Amino acid sequence: MKDNYELTLSEHACKDCYKCIRTCPVKAIYLKENTTEISPTRCIACGKCFTVCPQNNKEMANSFMRVKSFISNDRVLVATIDPTFVAYFGENYKKLITVLRKIGFHYIEETSVATDILLKKYNEIWRKNQQKYYITSNCSTVNLMIQKYYPELIDYMLPILPSMMIHAALLKKKYGAESKIVFFGPCIGARVEANDEYFQDLQLLDTVVSFKELKEWLTSEGITLENLEEGRFDDEGSRQSKIYSALGLSIVEEGLKGDKDFIKVHGEENTKEVLDSMREGELDPAIVEINFCLNGCIGGSTFHESSESFFSRIKQIKRYAKITGSSSYEESDELLEDYHRKFFDKRVRNILPSNLELRKILKQMGKFKKDDELNCGTCGYDTCREKAIAVYNGMDKTDMCLPYIRNKCETISNVLFEHSPNFIFLVNRNLKILSINPAAIKYLNIEKNQNNQLHLASALDYVDYLKVFETKENITGKKVYLEMQNLTVIQNLVYIEEQNAVLAVLNNITKEEQREKELIKVRQNTAEMVQKVITKQMTIAQEICSVLGETTAETKVILKRFLDLTMEKSGD
Repeated sequence: MKDNYELTLSEHACKDCYKCIRTCPVKAIYLKENTTEISPTRCIACGKCFTVCPQNNKEMANSFMRVKSFISNDRVLVATIDPTFVAYFGENYKKLITVLRKIGFHYIEETSVATDILLKKYNEIWRKNQQKYYITSNCSTVNLMIQKYYPELIDYMLPILPSMMIHAALLKKKYGAESKIVFFGPCIGARVEANDEYFQDLQLLDTVVSFKELKEWLTSEGITLENLEEGRFDDEGSRQSKIYSALGLSIVEEGLKGDKDFIKVHGEENTKEVLDSMREGELDPAIVEINFCLNGCIGGSTFHESSESFFSRIKQIKRYAKITGSSSYEESDELLEDYHRKFFDKRVRNILPSNLELRKILKQMGKFKKDDELNCGTCGYDTCREKAIAVYNGMDKTDMCLPYIRNKCETISNVLFEHSPNFIFLVNRNLKILSINPAAIKYLNIEKNQNNQLHLASALDYVDYLKVFETKENITGKKVYLEMQNLTVIQNLVYIEEQNAVLAVLNNITKEEQREKELIKVRQNTAEMVQKVITKQMTIAQEICSVLGETTAETKVILKRFLDLTMEKSGD
């Protein structure tokens, strides 16, 4: 990822839910080392990943650090504020101007000043030129999307700078080329587009700050708008330009469209549909205004935390638009400026795998035949083959397929359940057996067709089971003799709170117990035999000793007599 890309992901916040990957309309988010990252070359900065992330994992580069550096360097600081700030900050919107002046902004104008110029430039182009389609170019996300995914339509895009850039150009001329221009707006896409190398080379806009970022900064500084006085813009646009951000060109289409149909499109799906239709040439000649965000800028990603409904925001914008400003640029020669821009072919190129490589990836995803390709879209891709191509390009992984993971888990679980030699069954609070494996059926003498009606008491002593339900404490490693079955088991009872059930796993140790008993019997028999041998040996020893004693006495008598006889002969 480029270090200067405006949208980043926190390294530690990701919890592997992959919600952003599924939601991204162009699949610009990929997995790297078990965390998600954004591909700058693919991203269209729509902000959907910011909206859906439950961990608030997505981050934007801190533009306020740049603003503070401008202030510390004593530069002339100029703010251009998008009219949608009224919907974002509510009734205290005028007090925001006071806050910005206190921060250090010397001049504050409304971006709608440039919107008047933008609309006139649009009208000028499509009245003079005759081409099949015209696509407005004020939505940064649409601009990025067309350049990356619909480059065939670049020639139909109105080559005019977005209003924030037009206003920045006006402000540079008005307040000096060395002044620093900061745009405050609702759009994440504006930040990314403004940071594009092309616009950086133009040196018009110095930085972009989102309303969300501004609000967070106010909170961190302990600033509350309620306690401040209302402020006034140094310049602002017409009613038409103010309301444009909320309702688009449809408000003024009759004065702009000429002899072509006018089509207003907003929202992701509608955007894709109209761009596809234009690419295929199916759409009749038309001027097409596209806002990627549903209901336009005030329905965008930075508004998803707003407590106000969409209709309340529109009402606020309309009420605000009645306060018509008088722009100093209205009769200025600035309207004659070019304000043209260029678009570039930045198409995202996927490397297509061969049929053999594609089949290999599909098999890794558990898709062995055509029927296995469910095309459920759960992973975020419309088809299994699209996902396989993404895997081939390193943008996804084979195991991010819900049916595949579920089938794999169920297969492993079923194999363990069906073939385990242990007795496994699930019991509810009423001691009804909800599920039971074949080993338990076989050894506990339970007929398979009675599973759903079987009561635990008909097969086992249930005292321990009731205890687990009452205490919600597991019983593990307890040796139990099952009298009815003449079996000895190691009983493990686990309470499952989510289902208010007890999972029983009984390890049959009957054979081990029998072997242990036989071994004990052998030991006892051996000990008895040894004892008999010892006793017998002692008896024999005693008998031998007795015989030896008698023999010794007799020998002594004989020898004594022999000695006496010998002595008598010597005396003679």
